[in-house]
Amino acid sequence: MAMKFNKRILFVCAVIIVTAVTFWSGSRYPSLDQKAIMGGSAALEDPLAFEASIQIQPNDGTMERIVYTTINWIETNLEGMAFGLMIGACLLTLISMVRVRGHRNGFVNTMIGVAVGTPLGVCVNCSAPVAKGLHDGGARLETTLATMFSSPTLNIVVLTMLFSIFPLYLTVIKLVLTLTFILVLIPLLSRWVFTKERRGTYDDSICAISPPPIAPPDESVLSAIRESLLLLGRNLGYVVIRTVPLMLLAGLLGAVVANVIPLSTLVDYESGFLAVTVVALVGIFLPVPVAFDVVLVAVLVSAGAPVVYSMTLLFTLGIFSIYPFFIVWNTISPRVAIVVTSVLVVMGIGGGYVAERIYQAELEDMMEFLEQEI
Repeated sequence: MAMKFNKRILFVCAVIIVTAVTFWSGSRYPSLDQKAIMGGSAALEDPLAFEASIQIQPNDGTMERIVYTTINWIETNLEGMAFGLMIGACLLTLISMVRVRGHRNGFVNTMIGVAVGTPLGVCVNCSAPVAKGLHDGGARLETTLATMFSSPTLNIVVLTMLFSIFPLYLTVIKLVLTLTFILVLIPLLSRWVFTKERRGTYDDSICAISPPPIAPPDESVLSAIRESLLLLGRNLGYVVIRTVPLMLLAGLLGAVVANVIPLSTLVDYESGFLAVTVVALVGIFLPVPVAFDVVLVAVLVSAGAPVVYSMTLLFTLGIFSIYPFFIVWNTISPRVAIVVTSVLVVMGIGGGYVAERIYQAELEDMMEFLEQEI
């Protein structure tokens, strides 16, 4: 019976591999490589997108800008979101077929999530359906969260862009904050704060949808494929219905915030604590594409934005947004969504002030050196 059941598992794994290779080779990594080559000189045609099919004109009203930005955001995320929905449905199907869905050690589960999320190469918005598929299939909480957060932050191309564009201290601060949050805080929060949510994932009988029926002993290959496709179709519909409406709402809300509080105006504001907090909140709210945070902050640094703003955005912009907030709120629990958001905002503000101190210290050392030379 096990061998017959494994035919379905092997087929779902094959679907995952084909979907991933097709997306990575045909869209994601060529696009990321192009952005890496352009670096900080990459053009931003829209407040929430690299490219805009509808160009916003200077004389457009606020409502027009919001509508255009929403449309451009949907178009920008269309391929990545389709990939996320498909992978989310595949993982939901696959995990529901196996009994062992993780390890009791939270740090091990977190590393599994990093191993799954890092190569995905999609933004946190597109990885949110993947996280939903993992969670609803019965994956451990640490694995679910680590997968979602590692995809936009630990991708090799994004890391290469960080090291090639920014001063070393900014890159190190971002990496230290990111790794601390994913590898340390996620398992610790899961163990000591999210005890109810984490405990639920240990019961193999708990799943958002009914587990698939056990394959008959004499199931043929064609029957296994047919049944797997039916289950994949059902799970894909499940993920689409529960995530796409929230995706559209998140795109609209992000367009409103991006046009009401343009990040390009940060250079004009004095860097007080309240202002830095607003920057962190806006950064954590906006649903931007992958690597958008790197390019935007590079533009702000070139324009003379305060270092505290730049570092705060470099951490908060891209690691989370209003869309995965909705997904976590509805799929896991409101407590997880609120705590995760709060921790990221505090870490972003702290990282910004650390970067500002280092910058001021380097500036003072440089001034002393010049005075000695004179």
